[in-house]
Amino acid sequence: MSYKKVVQRELTRFNGLTWFISFIFPLILCLMICFIFAKASPTNLPIAVFNADNSVLSRTIVRDLNALPSCEVKYPVTNLEEGRQLLVEGKIYAFIVIPKNFQRDIYRQSQPKLAYYYNNQRILIGGIITKDVSALVQTLIIGIDAKIKSQKGIPFQEAVKQSNLINVVDHIRSNPYFNYLYLLSLTAFGHILQISMVMTSILAVGTEFKYGTTKEWLKEADGSINTALLGKFTPYIVLFTLLFNIILLIYFNFFHAPYVGNMLVGFLATVVFVTTCFALGFVIMSINGNFRFALSFAAFYVAIGFALAGVTFPVMAMPLVVKIYSMLMPLTYWVQIILDQSMRNIPFYYDIKYFLPYIILIFISLIGMWRLKILANDESRWFKS
Repeated sequence: MSYKKVVQRELTRFNGLTWFISFIFPLILCLMICFIFAKASPTNLPIAVFNADNSVLSRTIVRDLNALPSCEVKYPVTNLEEGRQLLVEGKIYAFIVIPKNFQRDIYRQSQPKLAYYYNNQRILIGGIITKDVSALVQTLIIGIDAKIKSQKGIPFQEAVKQSNLINVVDHIRSNPYFNYLYLLSLTAFGHILQISMVMTSILAVGTEFKYGTTKEWLKEADGSINTALLGKFTPYIVLFTLLFNIILLIYFNFFHAPYVGNMLVGFLATVVFVTTCFALGFVIMSINGNFRFALSFAAFYVAIGFALAGVTFPVMAMPLVVKIYSMLMPLTYWVQIILDQSMRNIPFYYDIKYFLPYIILIFISLIGMWRLKILANDESRWFKS
């Protein structure tokens, strides 16, 4: 009965700000993410080419580069310094140099060097262009080599096989569809909602301290901090779980993102993720019971969650301190589970290890409960902004 009273009390505390922070604003941001990545992969990225050879073959390469979906030869530069300056100024993403006598050296099989420069600080864009340019050049060289061998009497198909001695079969784990809507959107959803959930958790508890109503809150729960927190957070957990489902329904149905794994595992991971974020919110609030401090600390804590999720840069390659920070971030585990289930069809038992940290983080929150009850009964903590 006390649990029901706490839930009813919390529902009466819902206002316009609560709805905006916990539902409307996150939904708008997540839909914006979908439209931002709607093209799936970046296209027509500006590059520069210095064609020092100006032969039939080199002009063919420039034409083929411009035909790549990822590239647009926007600057046909006349010297190395001009191309370098464009790259430094950020006007282009890559700079390709075709050396003098390139065609002659190719047909003499003297291995000319085609130089390729790009800004490695832009890892994703650099990777996309590098993949396309490398595939183009490799295909071109194999074709020329096969043509030379066929002129020596070797059948063309056999010449192609001899020119392409190693057949590489790629199995891309992190982004198997080469689609950044599929890869980055899910992480962005989780990041946006993690911020919203932790902040909403602090808002729900912090306002009790700010307005001096903590004793009234505990009284409704018959003095039980467990009932008080469970009743307070039940409406929010239901609301955010519903919000997650709405966003993912739009994402998987209207944007045709793949989901090849177990939907039940994805749903379970989402519920646990939501619960853990709210637990972390009141743990942060239990540090000193100061609403303003808790908001500032939480903003710092969750702000870099996207970078630490291990999607754009692997966690295993991060420094030890950053690895620990990543391990304390609920988003890290949700991202791994949801990507495994949506795009990789990983069996459930491989993802069990990602649920264990959630159990540990929720267990740590039990200490926060004990501390929060002490602070809630301390009147010196009240009415502080």
